[in-house]
Amino acid sequence: MKRRSTIFKVGMVGLATAVLPILGAGTAFADYAPQSGDIVGVGGDTPQYALSFLADGDNVGDAGFNNVGAYNRLVSFSATPDANGRSAYTNSVTTGTASVALNPTDVLRAGTSPVQRVSSSGSAITALLADTGSPETINYVSSASLPTAAQQNQAGTNGWGYLHVVEIGTDAVQIAEDLTTNGPSTLDLADLYYIYTAAAPTWNNLPDDPTASTDAVIPYLPPSSSTIYKQLIADLTTYHGSAPTIAADVKTVEQNDPSVITGSTHSADVIVPFSQARFNLWADNYFKNPATPFPGGVAQSSGIKLAGGYSGAITDYVIFRQSDAASTTPFEPGSSKNWVQTLFSGTNPLVAKGSGQALIAASGVTPNYVDLGNVSHG
Repeated sequence: MKRRSTIFKVGMVGLATAVLPILGAGTAFADYAPQSGDIVGVGGDTPQYALSFLADGDNVGDAGFNNVGAYNRLVSFSATPDANGRSAYTNSVTTGTASVALNPTDVLRAGTSPVQRVSSSGSAITALLADTGSPETINYVSSASLPTAAQQNQAGTNGWGYLHVVEIGTDAVQIAEDLTTNGPSTLDLADLYYIYTAAAPTWNNLPDDPTASTDAVIPYLPPSSSTIYKQLIADLTTYHGSAPTIAADVKTVEQNDPSVITGSTHSADVIVPFSQARFNLWADNYFKNPATPFPGGVAQSSGIKLAGGYSGAITDYVIFRQSDAASTTPFEPGSSKNWVQTLFSGTNPLVAKGSGQALIAASGVTPNYVDLGNVSHG
């Protein structure tokens, strides 16, 4: 399987029994550690494959920045410690205790100690703002969230001017269900509000799209720190006029993991919000069965489909210091462009080129380059 990030560290990768088969615990292994001239990014789960493809190319032979003679490298640390996009957990089978989430680590620069892996868009922006040393450790973040006004103010206090934001593409939150679901082909916000707030929702009691099945709906949600969770809750809040009170039996599960549905004994009754881009990557036969040793087996089917009726907009961004955008230091030998101008902003950067946009599209994201500059939310 092709690596999905330039840097990849795994420490004790066992996966929660309720979500994925246990892979067991393993020792950490070393990989490429970024050098002083490399451009290092951390970020959230939602945009991680787009940045990984831009750096290292896709799995059908399209070259990324690092494959075409780059002297200094574009480095993207994925939010997840596993190339199939899965989080790490202790192995409850061998320890006899409840499985708990781990805090995997990365070596962000050669010659430095491992630090906790950044695992969300919000924590990526926080990490960038905390990186006030010289030279920089983190150069940019990939994020599905804009910086807040307070974070922009902090960037100014840090002496950077502001956090410069570039939109690279769009994604969407949709509702995933089993291929043989008892649910309808369409689930709108009225249906979803009922499902996620009712004490015992059933398919035949859906307000807009009831089915004949009297089975109980089994609704799951990804972690509340995820963009997918936040977007669905925001849309339900807009629909109802106030924030929904999520029913007590709604469980939190791994984000963008098809086995949440296919591994359930009641798979036909499970629903969970899912990234359309990640679904596209599954549909493009990118992922192989992680239980198959190298060189891997056939592409693994997701075994799920996306219901119509609801689509919550997600935007993927790259965020960096404005002071770096104004740098006069060339990034590559023979070029006058700095790293920001080469990769993300200015005249024809990587993310605006046809080749870069093709790599973003290969990750399942719809390319859309917009230089937003000094923008914030909240």
